[in-house]
Amino acid sequence: MQLIDLSNFKNLLHDSCLIYNKIPERKLTESDCYSCESIDRVDVVLRPEGILESYADLNWPFAYQSDVKTTVTVEDLALVLLNGDLLPCDYESNLKIDPLRAIEMKYGWFMHWRNCDDIQGKLLRALYRPDSFLSISPETWIIMSSKYKTVHYKKINTYYDGRVAVSQISGTFKYRLVPKNPCMEICNSLDGSLETHHTLVFNNFIWDFQYLPSNNSTNSVAIIYYLD
Repeated sequence: MQLIDLSNFKNLLHDSCLIYNKIPERKLTESDCYSCESIDRVDVVLRPEGILESYADLNWPFAYQSDVKTTVTVEDLALVLLNGDLLPCDYESNLKIDPLRAIEMKYGWFMHWRNCDDIQGKLLRALYRPDSFLSISPETWIIMSSKYKTVHYKKINTYYDGRVAVSQISGTFKYRLVPKNPCMEICNSLDGSLETHHTLVFNNFIWDFQYLPSNNSTNSVAIIYYLD
């Protein structure tokens, strides 16, 4: 019996018979939680490229200061990614108006969305690329806020059970890593802060990511990447 690679669409054009066996999703078990039960903080490391795989083997989150600097602004991202025929996925904001109008307002605002189109991925990489040792996929999330006062963290449902990187390219965000069930009974939630040019890496299979919109007058922007 020949197995057909579903990731290669050309196969479907030439095969007359397709047998599809759905691979069951892996579920988080209590034994997975042992990697986080002794963690009470997110380590900040100095040379991430040397320890990336070690932390991946341990399933430990970590943060580091990136060597990649940028002058990309919220206006740049909005004009490129939220303009024309490109529509974001899972867009959320306190202002139910055109995002381009929202970022020009003097009132506080926050917004986040998923760039689910390959074209958006290419456009974003033209504006900003993270550290070269991070192997990223095209799909990303954008988080932005300005002068928004709240004590309620916003959850990002990434739809991805793997390693994730959150790169802070301007301003600052407080974040919270919340263990998923059943790990919530075993592991602690981890709070931290991402300053400009800092990156957080964690396993989204174990942790949910939440962020607190910034109340600063400086616009805050972060990009979430899925790691291959």
